[in-house]
Amino acid sequence: MSVLRWFVAIAGGLVGCAAAVWLVLWISLRTSAVRVPEVRGMEISHGAGILRESGLLVRLQEGVFDAAVPIGRIAQQRPAVGFQLKRGSTVLLLPSLGKEARRLGELVGLPISLAEAELENEGLSVAVRCEVEEQADAVVVVAQTPPGGTLVAPSAGVALLVNRVPQRVRYVMPDFVGMSEQDVTRIIRSQGFRLAEVQRVPYGGAPAGIVLRQDPAGGGPVADAAVVGLWVSR
Repeated sequence: MSVLRWFVAIAGGLVGCAAAVWLVLWISLRTSAVRVPEVRGMEISHGAGILRESGLLVRLQEGVFDAAVPIGRIAQQRPAVGFQLKRGSTVLLLPSLGKEARRLGELVGLPISLAEAELENEGLSVAVRCEVEEQADAVVVVAQTPPGGTLVAPSAGVALLVNRVPQRVRYVMPDFVGMSEQDVTRIIRSQGFRLAEVQRVPYGGAPAGIVLRQDPAGGGPVADAAVVGLWVSR
């Protein structure tokens, strides 16, 4: 009988110890657990301060696009609000990048109509359009701001510099003085120049039909389809 009482006493002591240990662990867990507070929509510094005051650590992550949260404020928190964590655990904060950005395409070299269509397809617009002349061989975009590949907000405006007048091909004007009118006329037309009305002037000692003067002068620069004037002896 004494053995039975001894066994019951030991068993009761073990149960009591287990209950005490469980109670201590339960109290410890309850006192060390932290419910994650709501910090979404707050400034990062403010939200991080609230989390630290709750006994949690903070780690800032890469931003995410969120049209409902202003840029720089907290768009997401992980774990979510209400989740219970042990003190000293880390909460991840993801700041807002605002509305989803668009990558601007390369518009330089495109005809202006096609460049405007590209912008419209991306939900963008032409903010400023400036024009230059003879900076390209066609009516095309020669520069853009922001440059191609830049991330821009939806509905952002893009500045374009457009070449309004195609660049003319430049030639060196041949020297026709002393040549026959017939040969010069053939050369001018074969080169794509235009011949003005020939001025016939008397010139002693020279046979008729010889070029005495020309405009533009020989050796000077001349554009494609330029008009050439000739003074020919009669």
